[in-house]
Amino acid sequence: MSESKKGILERVPQTFREQYFSLFAGPEPETIHADLYQNLIDEGTDLIIEHLKAYNVKRKEIMKKCMELVKIKEAKCDEKLANTRIIASDAGNNGVDFRSAFAPLYAATAIVSEGWDIFDEPVCKAGKPDLWADEFKPEGREALLSAKTQFDVTRHAITKWKPKYAVIDGTILLNIKLMPDTNPGVAYLKDYDETLESAVRLIHSCWKSNVPLVGFVKRTRLNQISRKLGVEKIRDTALLDLILRGGQYTEPIDVMGGNVVDAYKKKSIELKMDSDFIDNCLNIYSVYIRTGLTTPFRLELPKYSLNQLPEICSIIYTTCEEDGIPYAIREVDGMTKITTTLSNIRTLMLFSKAFDLVKKGEMEPEDLNLLALQYGETFGLCDEVGMSALPGGK
Repeated sequence: MSESKKGILERVPQTFREQYFSLFAGPEPETIHADLYQNLIDEGTDLIIEHLKAYNVKRKEIMKKCMELVKIKEAKCDEKLANTRIIASDAGNNGVDFRSAFAPLYAATAIVSEGWDIFDEPVCKAGKPDLWADEFKPEGREALLSAKTQFDVTRHAITKWKPKYAVIDGTILLNIKLMPDTNPGVAYLKDYDETLESAVRLIHSCWKSNVPLVGFVKRTRLNQISRKLGVEKIRDTALLDLILRGGQYTEPIDVMGGNVVDAYKKKSIELKMDSDFIDNCLNIYSVYIRTGLTTPFRLELPKYSLNQLPEICSIIYTTCEEDGIPYAIREVDGMTKITTTLSNIRTLMLFSKAFDLVKKGEMEPEDLNLLALQYGETFGLCDEVGMSALPGGK
């Protein structure tokens, strides 16, 4: 090592130096106090199993009532129908939290397929490179912009490919946790308003183009059914796991309501969209379908899409494998997923380029503290292996 480089390294702040170079060391051992371990693992798991047993008894007790309430249909396995042109979209986010600011990382992709063939290059859109120094809930804002980007690429894909159906990986309705709190920042409010507009314009474009829009929700916590039965909260998927068999789906369950739906309707009025649109497109229903060996998945559909529900369920069921994920959703998910590895590579590049600026004299070694990472996170160049420095993802 040259004397100049050695001198720079000696002037680099110790925190930064430890984070950067410990990447090449092995993982630090993890320890926890024996009493705490016993409370969390030994005694804690026993109590959770007891709660699980009680939960299981309760869901089986109301299963019969659930079967009387929920109407079940059969999806046909139809390869000819599965060759219909559809688009699928997904978004991902995995920013990094430096001690000085949060650096968001998000993107979205849309693909077009017919059956098990993708016949054109995907539509991709990366999020704006930025630093948020004063954002109170940066992960929420990042997720919000990730959703907006997905809505935008989906609408572009519909215009470009003119599909018969459009499927988004995730919900049509924004997560209620992304709604502004009592004291949101100006930037968050602006991003939220623009995301609402993107969502409403996507639904409107699908409606005008006569393209049914479907949200394929892999993770859901709704308890609409148990609420209708008047019992304590039991997730819909826990109940329907006992009832639905492969290829079966429910008729639409109650129209979804709440603050997010109200926000969509308010935004559509601001955009001067007519009442027919609000009635037919912003009344959104849940449908559950069992497509594989896992528990049922949830579909979100605007009212205007319901008349093509049998065809939609047949396409989804026909193109699924054992895990129940439709082919198009699986493919676009793989193209879009922003893994911890990818996020960490970007972080490593930021460190490297900042260090180059120090060597050029454009930054002082002490300035590298701007890229010091929040305490307690882990970093690695493989998702499977954690090391003791440079956290880049969640």
